[in-house]
Amino acid sequence: MSTGNLRVGDKGFYIPDLVVVPMESTERTELMFSPQDVLLAVEIVSPTTKMRDRAFKTEAYAAVGIPSYWRVELDEGPVLYVYDLDGDVYGPPAVHKAGTVADLAEPFPVSFDPAELS
Repeated sequence: MSTGNLRVGDKGFYIPDLVVVPMESTERTELMFSPQDVLLAVEIVSPTTKMRDRAFKTEAYAAVGIPSYWRVELDEGPVLYVYDLDGDVYGPPAVHKAGTVADLAEPFPVSFDPAELS
């Protein structure tokens, strides 16, 4: 896991709150990852980023082929929304609310209660 920028074109980039990339990607890249490097992008929604994180980044990350996108909504309990790539779009998100355990397989097996994110 890492923080870093995500290059999406010659001049465009995003700054996810967290990315998961293979170790070899971190050895050759310090700050700017290509979409092919990123296995998971995570955004923690805040009042100033909610429109971008809920709509724009969901579409943008899918368009560049990022396999998984997690959106964390802290003001909802917190709640974890897990999007998996289906072709060139994300399918409907799996919703994991605080007080329940999210058992996730991609990009690696992990289980946790979203309440731990607050």
